[in-house]
Amino acid sequence: MFRFIDMREDLPRHETKVFQKRKVEHIKGIVVHHTAGGDDINNTARYHVGPNHVSSSGCPALLYTFYITKSGIIYWANDLEEVTWSQGGHGSPVPGTNANNNFLGVVCAGNYSKDNPGPPFVQTFALMTLWAHLVGQLKNSYIAKELYGAIDCPIESMWGHHNFGKPACPGPTLTTLIDTFRSYSQPTIGLNSIIDWQEALNSWGAKVIEDGVWGSNSRSALVDFQKANGKLVVDGIRGPMSEAALLNAIGIG
Repeated sequence: MFRFIDMREDLPRHETKVFQKRKVEHIKGIVVHHTAGGDDINNTARYHVGPNHVSSSGCPALLYTFYITKSGIIYWANDLEEVTWSQGGHGSPVPGTNANNNFLGVVCAGNYSKDNPGPPFVQTFALMTLWAHLVGQLKNSYIAKELYGAIDCPIESMWGHHNFGKPACPGPTLTTLIDTFRSYSQPTIGLNSIIDWQEALNSWGAKVIEDGVWGSNSRSALVDFQKANGKLVVDGIRGPMSEAALLNAIGIG
């Protein structure tokens, strides 16, 4: 059986840096990560606070709100109001949102890349139980009472770091689980066909034939949009972040 431990006052923190704050009602979902390494929250926190791949001068604290070990222990690491630097600056697949400001970072300890086994069942179970508790779908007596129903968003609002520009994170097993879980959500406005993309690009200002064929002219129009956006990877691929940015640009997001 998993455990829940409040570590907010016990983990290493930067001497001068602090995370910015947000209102909890601005949270629109969670983003699941894997550590791609060890299973020790203190070691991970010390790495984040010291010079690391995110900041040469260190980060304010552990870069996730919750940390789940392979044995199913859920650590509460930061307040919900704290904007952790979890998702980076690659944009968000949800129109009108910011990758860090509007999402909680939850990390599963371990390396679950394509050449490694997936996470243990108890770790995955802890992840799902935590999320169900946070959105008020299923109360769990082991998790802090004040977290029950604290997040006002659909239970399907679970994303992986792969949706935010990091394809290898959180690994194939968790990626499949998260995408399948979210697929049960109600249909939302989106670009579901090539013609949808062509119409949206033309609404933005491109001039492509709306014929349902994704040819060189359609791809070039998307590349032009990605360049103009300034925050997207310029690759001509119809990905979720380009979709969200395009919908936002034409006033639909």
